[in-house]
Amino acid sequence: MSNSAKKQAARSRMKYSGELYKAALAGIPNDRSHGLDSFAPQQRQLNAVLALGLFNRGDEGAPPKRWMISTLTWYTIKVSSRWNRLVFIANAPMNVAKYLVPDSDAYLRVPGMRLRGGVFGCGYVLEHVPTGGELVVTDDPNGKVVGRLAATDLQMLSLDTPLLPEEKRLYEALPVMAADAQTLLAGVVVRMSMADPGRRWATGNWYWDPLQRMGHTEVEGYDDPQRRLWGEGDDWEAQWTGYPYAQDVALALTDPEVGVRGAELFTGRRGYEVSLGGSVLKIRR
Repeated sequence: MSNSAKKQAARSRMKYSGELYKAALAGIPNDRSHGLDSFAPQQRQLNAVLALGLFNRGDEGAPPKRWMISTLTWYTIKVSSRWNRLVFIANAPMNVAKYLVPDSDAYLRVPGMRLRGGVFGCGYVLEHVPTGGELVVTDDPNGKVVGRLAATDLQMLSLDTPLLPEEKRLYEALPVMAADAQTLLAGVVVRMSMADPGRRWATGNWYWDPLQRMGHTEVEGYDDPQRRLWGEGDDWEAQWTGYPYAQDVALALTDPEVGVRGAELFTGRRGYEVSLGGSVLKIRR
């Protein structure tokens, strides 16, 4: 892809993602795509694992609800997807990082997530040991960690700490995910802070509706949402109360400009099915 074509792709992507131009440009690959779903295999796997933590909550949630990282959907986080890392741009990066990295066997968070280094209060580079994927949390609007990485005095486990027995147990208990299913689940994560400039859909960090539809009436369960995202192999299902609207997630995954390449949308009485290859994500209303 020529340099000018990459720039054009970045400008198109940022209209949906809300990223600044440099952040969007960093995620544009050479395959003429928007890059939101262009992951190295280990990164795709980590992003899918994050989906299980973020979108399970409450009595109806599947076991990853115990990681407690669904709390991050109440933060204002701009997601910037790259080939070999996922970037969370947030005003309070230290708080966000603490929800992702265990500090002991008492607070496991994402099993196997470790702090590689950080610039205190500004940005943190995290590595997920089981998958090898990378997550960056920063307050820099371009998605960078500005400054020299160093060890910090935060109570977060570093790469020097091997997997704890309970972490290993929790991670190995996760269901097997087919590659296409990983792409769909990862696709929900990278689109959790996006909006269609044509006002057809918006995901609103999973806690509000940026388009303010239905006046200012809140949807049922918005203040204490129940979420379940679970499955195995090629077959996965998601259902939740509160925001976003189920249709919006389905449309975000299949949008002609920023959807998952090759994904197809089917609408039924109970909700929506997004298929990719042999995998399907059923989104219930």
